[in-house]
Amino acid sequence: MTSLERTAYPRFKQFPNPSELAEFYTPTQSEIQLVKSRTKSYKGFFSFMVMLKSFQRLGYFPHPECVPGAVIKHLRSCLKLQSWVKAIPSERQRYQYQKAIREYLGVKPYDKNAQKLITVLVSSEAQVKDHPADLINVAIEELVKERYELPAFSTLDRLIRHLRHLTNNRLFELVSQGLTDNERIYLDRLLVGKTEDSSATLNLLKSPPHSATLTGMKLLQSKFDALMTFGDAQRLLASIAPTKTRYFSAMARAIDISEFQDFQAPKRRTLLLCLLYEAQVKTRDYLVEMFLKRIKKIHNNAKQRLQELREKHLVQTSELLGTFAEVLTATKEASNDAVLGQKVQSILDEHGGTELLIQKYEEIAAYNTNNYLPLLWRFYSAHRKTLFGLVRSLDILSTSADESVIDALKFVLDNEHKRGKYLPSGIELNFLSHHWRSLVVKEVDGKEVLVRQQLEICIFSSLATEFKTGDACVVGSLSYADFRAQLLTPSECEPMLEQYCQQLGFPANAEGFVAYLQQELTRVAESVDKICSDGKQFTINKNGEPVLKRVLSLGEPNEVEELEAKIRALMPERSVLDILCNVEHWLNWTRHFGPISGSEPKVNRDLCLLSPIF
Repeated sequence: MTSLERTAYPRFKQFPNPSELAEFYTPTQSEIQLVKSRTKSYKGFFSFMVMLKSFQRLGYFPHPECVPGAVIKHLRSCLKLQSWVKAIPSERQRYQYQKAIREYLGVKPYDKNAQKLITVLVSSEAQVKDHPADLINVAIEELVKERYELPAFSTLDRLIRHLRHLTNNRLFELVSQGLTDNERIYLDRLLVGKTEDSSATLNLLKSPPHSATLTGMKLLQSKFDALMTFGDAQRLLASIAPTKTRYFSAMARAIDISEFQDFQAPKRRTLLLCLLYEAQVKTRDYLVEMFLKRIKKIHNNAKQRLQELREKHLVQTSELLGTFAEVLTATKEASNDAVLGQKVQSILDEHGGTELLIQKYEEIAAYNTNNYLPLLWRFYSAHRKTLFGLVRSLDILSTSADESVIDALKFVLDNEHKRGKYLPSGIELNFLSHHWRSLVVKEVDGKEVLVRQQLEICIFSSLATEFKTGDACVVGSLSYADFRAQLLTPSECEPMLEQYCQQLGFPANAEGFVAYLQQELTRVAESVDKICSDGKQFTINKNGEPVLKRVLSLGEPNEVEELEAKIRALMPERSVLDILCNVEHWLNWTRHFGPISGSEPKVNRDLCLLSPIF
């Protein structure tokens, strides 16, 4: 059995396991009566039954000698036949029995009509699916649905591969005809290697992303710019299903330059185009992921810096607390306000005076909170140019009705060249938190302005949050694409509505659907009321609130002790060493404990003889 047969339809798998024989190979009374009416001897009766049950399970007639012995033994026991009754009929009997089985099951033999049927269906499905096993499954399901006998696997395999080849060639020609001369030259140069006038190579398309460092971001950005010199590859692949595009790109990724030269031009260019499109999509994903990682790293660095400043001012904090403790002690011991004032003033003078203490307090108070946002600029400034270039190269849209973050991003991008401290306030910033608003929004000369540096960090941080929550998307991406593009439109759903409702048993009109829901809800409510009517698990108190009671545990059955005693009798107590020796006897696991040369074992096999093998 080939790997393709193992991944194809279950009917082409081996016969069922012994545990499934009773389910698939137990004859019914009607089948026994049928076989008795068509045969005259025990041998013919048994061989007929074996062919019938095998066909019901597999969908085709296997050779009698290929039927497993377990199946024959099971059927012989079910029919109470002696062991001398054979299950192999003659050639003439086989022909007669096959005809009778087809008539009984209403199955037609595989012919040209069946071949035409699956040819049309597979040719259509091959435009979406590509794996031969998937296409074989489609063909088999259609043959079973139309009550056709399944042909030999090799017959289906040859037909499916031929149809798949024809369909793929049509797609290759269709894509190749849509390419311009410059695009053909660009794709052909991918196989030449790196030259002075070429900006992308096959190795560049296959290269993995670098680490999310500042240098890695720059290299990934330059790669994306080189890939986009071709333009948007998606428009040229509009005639190919996304699943086929992914398969072609995976195929191109596994092929080297020398193998590409063996393909015809339409196939070679289509595969390269799919690989180029996949590289563009994945590079967009990598850019967004690097953007998220760098923003997170900037925030983590600011948090770490805040902790370092706290530890740095820990001594000053202790001094101020000690001064405050002395003031409290003086307040407790002072007899009047005058004496208290003199003692407090002397305490303050001893610790440097009021102005010095106020200065220390301001330094400590600035970093004695969890607000690390004022420290972000120090770690953001080195990434500013790279982050602006990254965001500007992506087409970012909002997936919700609130586009305030996207509008603010456009405002920041338009003012990238500004170097002033403030920017005019003309955008909606309702998404800002209290801490961010205190940093970003200021009032200067009676006018509300925006602090440019803090605004940039705030917008990029908010954009990262939007990406994580799915409220922002990148056009042409995969992981960060607009989820709404994968949803069906109302015009696409309406033709399938009636069939969908029919499969689920729902009425296809609004009035009938409402009546159906009311009926089902009433039925469920009545069943729940019936269950809860005894009041053992569910009651309603005086306030009309439902109360769910604790379910009482069932008592331990009397048979538990007997079962435990039988288990202990059948499973005597053994030591760990006994168990290890038994496992070694069957698995020989100590062979893995020797050196690579295998010349000297590290575990002495005599250890395994310390206890008997059971």
